[in-house]
Amino acid sequence: MLDPDDLYKEGAAHYSSGSFEEAARSLEMAIEADPLFVEARYLFGEALRKAARYQEAVESYDAALDLKPDHPRCWRGRAVALNELARHEEALNSAARSLELDPGDPRSWIVRGYAFHSLGRFAEAAESYDRAIEIDPLGARAGRAWNNKGAALDNLGRHEEALECYDESILIDPFDFYTWNNKGVCLIALKRPKVAVDCFEKAVEIYPEYTTAWQNMALALKALGRDEEAEAALERSRELEAE
Repeated sequence: MLDPDDLYKEGAAHYSSGSFEEAARSLEMAIEADPLFVEARYLFGEALRKAARYQEAVESYDAALDLKPDHPRCWRGRAVALNELARHEEALNSAARSLELDPGDPRSWIVRGYAFHSLGRFAEAAESYDRAIEIDPLGARAGRAWNNKGAALDNLGRHEEALECYDESILIDPFDFYTWNNKGVCLIALKRPKVAVDCFEKAVEIYPEYTTAWQNMALALKALGRDEEAEAALERSRELEAE
């Protein structure tokens, strides 16, 4: 029988390289060799989640948690997968359990915020993103937390505050096309379509296949009376959707 530690290391290497299906195969073999290998079950769940096999990921996290209920990363990963399955109330419960065990994890606060946002509880979402930012204001996840907070505030009609959030996000990660698009949408709400066009142009410069940004650019151009350019942007979005 193959050594479960070797299989785990092989799976972890595949996972680190972005080969999630290969990682899942190696980790499944590690679990078969040692059914009590908690970290293998956790990483198996992570690999399945990254491979968009969300229900299977939840089942793997559950199996790991049966063995080790105080595993905060398992609870967090489970919450992420449940959000992807649109099971947001369950995701909230998992995120809460993760935060009970590790309240200083900014990623769990972001996952919690996403669940609140998806449930239309935008004020609570913004508060969760605030906690993530407070914990790690310059970390890798801070840009996403600022962007998500901006989206929550936009939904509350607090567009000027949202705009400040998008600017903070862009300072941390100027290549996040989602944030440039969201900033543009916010500027349309503030009746500033000219500046919004600049944001959408930046979004598609970073990610030329971003259909939503092309569509939003068309709306902003239309508001400026630049109908031919608006139609060209719409046509580009149609071409992308047809591919």
